[in-house]
Amino acid sequence: MPRPPRPLLTRRAWLIAGAAVLLLVLVLPWIVAPVVTARLRAAAAARGLDARWDALSFRWPLGVEVRGLELDRRVPPEPVLRAGRVTVALAPRLTSLRPRIARLELDEVSVRLPAADRPEGFTAPDEAKSGPASPRVRAAAAQVAEALLVPARHLPEVRLAGLELARGDSLFARLDLLTLSQRGGGARLVATGRLAGVRDVPFDLTLDWRRDDRLTGRASFDLGGPVRALSRLEVTVEGRVSQDRHAGIVRIADDTRVRVGQFELALAGEVHRAGPRFRLALEARGLTPDGIQESLPPAMLGPLEDLDVRGSWDWRASLDVDVAEPESTRFTAGVVSHGLALGTDRARLPLHRLAGPFVATIHVPKGPVVRELAPESPSFRPLERISPLLRESVLTNEDGGFYKHRGFNASAIQGAIAENLRAGGFRRGAGTITMQLARNLYLGHRRTLSRKAQEVVLAWVLENLTGLSKDRLLEIYLNIIEWGPGVHGAAEAAAFYFEKDPVELSLDESLFLTVLVPSPSRWRGRVDAEGALRPWARAQMAFIARKMASRGVLDSAAVPAAESLRVELKGPAAAELLARRLAAAGAAHSRTTR
Repeated sequence: MPRPPRPLLTRRAWLIAGAAVLLLVLVLPWIVAPVVTARLRAAAAARGLDARWDALSFRWPLGVEVRGLELDRRVPPEPVLRAGRVTVALAPRLTSLRPRIARLELDEVSVRLPAADRPEGFTAPDEAKSGPASPRVRAAAAQVAEALLVPARHLPEVRLAGLELARGDSLFARLDLLTLSQRGGGARLVATGRLAGVRDVPFDLTLDWRRDDRLTGRASFDLGGPVRALSRLEVTVEGRVSQDRHAGIVRIADDTRVRVGQFELALAGEVHRAGPRFRLALEARGLTPDGIQESLPPAMLGPLEDLDVRGSWDWRASLDVDVAEPESTRFTAGVVSHGLALGTDRARLPLHRLAGPFVATIHVPKGPVVRELAPESPSFRPLERISPLLRESVLTNEDGGFYKHRGFNASAIQGAIAENLRAGGFRRGAGTITMQLARNLYLGHRRTLSRKAQEVVLAWVLENLTGLSKDRLLEIYLNIIEWGPGVHGAAEAAAFYFEKDPVELSLDESLFLTVLVPSPSRWRGRVDAEGALRPWARAQMAFIARKMASRGVLDSAAVPAAESLRVELKGPAAAELLARRLAAAGAAHSRTTR
């Protein structure tokens, strides 16, 4: 008789295999968990962070789940990331004993970026005009460059749900869901969420980066409005993005195009690991007022929708920043007009009235204020009735190139970028007096990108299409800007602080009023309870005086030393300080008699 076929695996073999699997199940957590723990702690420590969590557990076949993850910055001590749950799926490598991360999932994540530095007092800008960016900025820029050089088509699958991004205590974005997946040798990024602000802006985004380096994508932002079809901003991109990891360069090809509604932007750029260095160029041709209005929602246009403009224009801008050499920063921006002109037939924004007497509605954070700019108004002063010392000190501090630019000062932006990079925080802005004028008369002070863009456009229109002289623009500005709560214009400011007419102001008084312009509501912080100037306020005033001398508008022999600066507050300002002193004394007396 033929023998029956032998089983492929004997009972003993099955027992050995089962024991091996059981041993693997029991031992694997002891292998995988420490690897993930060590890598997590090392990655955090390399970035100056401390990592801790509530629980870490193994997930079959090769995975780890972390609950209650917290990452805190060591210096300065502050929270950076909180995550309710983090799941990491690992996969073995054929050429290494260390597994790779195949999938990463995070749920209920909070990421907090450092709040913008707003130091009290005054620190004179760096006069050296050279040197690298601050170590903090260089480290952050290097991380950005390295992140862009990471081969995205080989990254692990990523899923983020409920991600909140905040700066300080202010939420600025929430991602409801973000996924990064690999498909056909390429990578796809999909995200939905909202941008936080005065009004939340829901958005959705899809980007596909194929194996041939072609990049395509679309984004949609719902800016709100009575008609949904008119409230959405639609943006698409099509081009080529390549990574040269050996050379350390990411390139956006010159043929990349970004379409916003009906108009198209040509986009090109590079990111270099060395430096790091960032280069970006944008150009749009044949823009028309009608095309812009049909492409952008009313919420983005704001008061620009009420302009009557004819003609067309081209626009281009470029930025080149080497973080290792901030002084080499180059920024350009310009408009090429093709018959641009203002009309009045359809205009609901009466810019033409600025040439003569008019009633100004001044937009301040606490609500609009009305002032009449006419010769018969007690709060109005023509330019020649305002002290030249006040005019020149304000120009020096707010916009030294006012009489040279046409509403937008590219060289000032270039210098501000370099100085802020060296300082490692915001030390210098580049807004012009004309931009401030547009903000005060038409836009208000909301901190949004659309409002800033409206400000730039309106400033260009005021300088290039209205026919208003520089002297007239400065005259309006000096008669409407805020110099204290409810104090608008040079006439009201001179009376409130010194019981004078603005033409009578001394150098010290002019310098004092000038340092109030950036934050008029905090004027009392520049003097002590008796009304004497604080040392840092005197330092700022002396700095402005030296800048006036360097511009040739003040004799160098007249530049005062900071210790010699004095002002004597009178009128309502002095009365307000006295009332505060009496209130403080009364409160102290009541505490001692309890």
